Order: sequence, then C-alpha cells, then structure tokens
Amino acid sequence: MSALSFRIVQAGPTAPRPAQTIEERLRAQIDNQDAELSRLRHATLQDAITGGANMRCLAMSYDWLEEGDPVSMLMVDIDGFRKVNDALGRHCGDALLTAIHTAIERELRWDDVVAREGADRFAVLLPLAIEEDAQAVGERLRLAIERMCFSSELGRFKITVRIGCASRSGKEELNPVLGRADAACRTARRQGGNMVFAV
Repeated sequence: MSALSFRIVQAGPTAPRPAQTIEERLRAQIDNQDAELSRLRHATLQDAITGGANMRCLAMSYDWLEEGDPVSMLMVDIDGFRKVNDALGRHCGDALLTAIHTAIERELRWDDVVAREGADRFAVLLPLAIEEDAQAVGERLRLAIERMCFSSELGRFKITVRIGCASRSGKEELNPVLGRADAACRTARRQGGNMVFAV
C-alpha cells in the first residue's frame, strides 16, 4: 500500500494592496448598502412561495394607474386545492401553486400583474381592460390551467379554477374592485367551479 505523499509549498511574499482612501471606503459602504436595500425592497414585493408578485406589489401597480383609465381585476381560486394539499402534502401544494402562477403569467401581457392573494388564490390586475376583455382573459386562463396535467406519487391528476371578474367604476379604489371580483368568484364556486363569472 503506497503512502499518500504531499509537500508544502511556501508562497512567496505578496505585494501589499494599496490603501483605500476614505472616499473609496465610503463609496464601497454606500454601494453595499444600496445593494442590500434593493434586495430588501424586492423581497417586500415578492411572494415567498411562488417567487412572483405579492399583494403589496399589485396594490402599488394599481396606484400608479391613471384615474380615468379602465381597469379590471380577476380573482382566481383553485378548485379542490385543499384535497390535493391534504393528500400529497404541503410541499406538493406549494409546487402546484408555483405551476399555476407560472401558467397564469404566461397568458398575460407584460404590464398585467398576478399576485398570490391567499392560500390558493391569485389576484390578477388587468390595466386598460374593460369587462369583456377581462372575461376573455379569464376564459383563456381557465382553459390553460384545465389543460395542465400534474404527476405525483399517487398518480396523475388535473386541476381546474374558478375565476371572478370585476371592472373599476370611475375613480374606484382597489379594495372595492377586489371585493366584487371575490364575490363573483364565490358565485362561481356555488355554481360548481371551473368557470368564469363576472359582476
């Protein structure tokens, strides 16, 4: 059996680094603080599970819109999510939420915003969209998610969503519009889910 051999190589003296000036040290500290502030600001606008926007980000986007412009909201609720979460575990439930979020984002325009609103719910902000436009987007989302197929240790399964739709009236604030979209979503649930309902 051969012994493992090695030798220590002593490094030669390294050239001393030039001393930083006070201005350079201050600039480096400011740059580090700016980077950390940017990271924290981004984190406050991001949903912890999906990595997408959260409701604070959606509310800020709503506030930036022009008062007279048409705006619509969709409330997307996953049919039977609790059963999936209970049967397959939270890890699988989180993966499902992320997949649904990605599918919704894929169907939207660059200036639309989708944010996770609750455990298994997403709010979608549609700037410059009248009610007919919002219903068409909602139907496109519903079909895209219905076509998805998921695999798990218990086998393959499909998911459907119910979607409530509401449009802003005049200078209306975000919460009343969200409330109407939520009411429409509850009506869709009472009617069996897997549908788009507008108020």
